[in-house]
Amino acid sequence: AAASYKKLSEALETLGERGAAEKIRNIAILGLRPPMQQPFVRAPFGTSLYPLRGVVDEKGQKPPSQPQPIDSTPSEGLISDCSLSRWEDVSKEGQPPTFWNLDSLSWPLQLNGEGIVIAILDSGINQNHLAFTQQVHLAQSFIPGESVEDTFGHGTMCAGIACGARFEGSEQFNWFGGIAPRAKLLVCKVVPNGSNVCNPIAVCEALDYIKNNHGLNSALPVNIISLSFGSLNYDSEICDRVNALATDVIFVCAASNYGRRTDQPIAYPALLGNVLCIGSHSSSGKASSFSAVGREIDFLAPGENVCAPFVGVPQALSSGSGTSYSTPAVAGLICLVLQYLKQHLSPTLYRRTCKEVVMKKILKKKMATHQGGHSEEHGYGCLVPKEFFDIIPAEIERFIGKI
Repeated sequence: AAASYKKLSEALETLGERGAAEKIRNIAILGLRPPMQQPFVRAPFGTSLYPLRGVVDEKGQKPPSQPQPIDSTPSEGLISDCSLSRWEDVSKEGQPPTFWNLDSLSWPLQLNGEGIVIAILDSGINQNHLAFTQQVHLAQSFIPGESVEDTFGHGTMCAGIACGARFEGSEQFNWFGGIAPRAKLLVCKVVPNGSNVCNPIAVCEALDYIKNNHGLNSALPVNIISLSFGSLNYDSEICDRVNALATDVIFVCAASNYGRRTDQPIAYPALLGNVLCIGSHSSSGKASSFSAVGREIDFLAPGENVCAPFVGVPQALSSGSGTSYSTPAVAGLICLVLQYLKQHLSPTLYRRTCKEVVMKKILKKKMATHQGGHSEEHGYGCLVPKEFFDIIPAEIERFIGKI
């Protein structure tokens, strides 16, 4: 597959289609892993696959609880030196996943995202997983001839972090559900089977589909779009669509896993000014070493050794590290914020909150740990939901009214 993509890219450049060649080169998932051939593999996008502690095989046996040695050699990228697939593993080498899950985003109220719609553009979803028995409202593949079924696991993990539900027996593996388990999920598959790069045409078609069928005045308007992919190169067709949708939808985008390795490590579309740019922090609240650094960083969220549903059996769980996984955590959190605001604000005032500029101020002033200042490493800091949900509704209404 790598050779085929490289040949196609070189052929397009020879024909003068440099823009098309760059699209094929540089649209990549920020944490995507290859299909699992054995319990312990090396993933090219920044995730060590330790034993899937929540997986039960066909004989009803659980895998061992300790990781086996894995090759420490970074996997080769698919196409170019700009492709995000060339990143090495960003998980902590030799350590089993802590399964700290999303405890740092705990909140005291009985909020679950009900009535809010979130779209995730990724590698599809494991439709048979027990974490998604009711959440998936609509799943559509934008890859010709392929179903929405996820063969990699990246899309399933992102969906699970945002709005997967707990299921019977999941607690024994420290999986207590995603952030907003009652939110309605719109799954858009934009990554072909057997590949770990997004299809840019599929991304554009998925965004067009959302705009035309799930806009503000539709029967099921999308409130949030979570994107855990990006490119260091500007793609006008994708970015123009993001800009057009961002007037009525809140985009939550992964910053990238480049850390400080380049002068500008933040990827598009997270680099755009009308989206939320999300980095990663560890269980101690420190910025992850792989999390991109730059003035565009807005907030940090859990992104190291995060537990989530995976592909395979209906109970499959895995852990992963990367800004790919901190992004849907923030998207799920915004589902809770919108649900809460919808309950306490007038319809007119609530609609104002469904915009990136307003939501950023809510998160910055009422949840962020660095409310008084911004840094290129932490943005406005980690998010502490309790700080917001403890505020009385009257004060929230006054705050929103001033934005």
